[in-house]
Amino acid sequence: MIKLKQLEFFRAVMLYGSINRASHYLCVSQPVVSRTISQFENNIGLQLFERRTSHLVPTENAYILNRYCEEIFESTNRLDTVIKLLQGKKVDHLKFGASPALSNTFLPKILAKYDRNTCIHFESCMLRDIAPNVESGMFEFGLTIWPIVSDRIICTPIAESRFVFLCHKTNPLSQLNKIRFDDFVDQEFIFTNRNNPIGNYIDRKAQEMGVQFDKYIEVDRSEIVCAIINSGRGVSIINSHGFDTDQWRNTRSIELDNSIYTNIYLITQKFGTASSPADQFISFIRKEIASSEII
Repeated sequence: MIKLKQLEFFRAVMLYGSINRASHYLCVSQPVVSRTISQFENNIGLQLFERRTSHLVPTENAYILNRYCEEIFESTNRLDTVIKLLQGKKVDHLKFGASPALSNTFLPKILAKYDRNTCIHFESCMLRDIAPNVESGMFEFGLTIWPIVSDRIICTPIAESRFVFLCHKTNPLSQLNKIRFDDFVDQEFIFTNRNNPIGNYIDRKAQEMGVQFDKYIEVDRSEIVCAIINSGRGVSIINSHGFDTDQWRNTRSIELDNSIYTNIYLITQKFGTASSPADQFISFIRKEIASSEII
């Protein structure tokens, strides 16, 4: 029989990558962790780790099992919240996900102002992960900069958003007030993943303008784009909410001559009812947007 304690120890080793760090997290000795992991492997009849001289290497079995463990501990956390509610210790709890572009400046500013008596679990995740997490109820809602089409969710635009051009401040293009696609045709362009809608859209937009980039880099998140440019390499076009002037001080954002607009979208379940904490947080976001302090 699988014991929750064994799962907890297994998850700690997977999370922290070593018996030593897991033992510190669990506040037990290293031999206790090693013994519990060995007992767990014997109980289930699977090898979860390869023993090396100085560390453990998770097997494929371990990675598969760990994904299911995450779901178990998510359920345990929700159960803990319910117990506190039943005990009269009311704790507002909120869980949602958002696109990386909204996770850098837009949401941190909102969270900094929001009610600190609410327990918030917020995940920055790719567009492809938001819809299934909202549909399944793992997230109460999602926030994206690109529409999601599904018969099980509602996609509501709540604010206008735009794209900007980014380059290093030493780049001659940084002196321009507005920029056209053909201004940077000879530059090394940094795409966000073109298998995703936003990266694909920017690529198609460039092709419509007759621009083909001979030199390019392709990454999966807007903050990586910013980090590379801030270090002195490449140019790009990203959503304005993905750029933070305080964080990326060596980078200049420039308005596009032919503006590209999108929206901030609220993603909610079509056949579900949002909790009171979710409704309150969404109302707060709308209020902040209306005040124009974060847009």
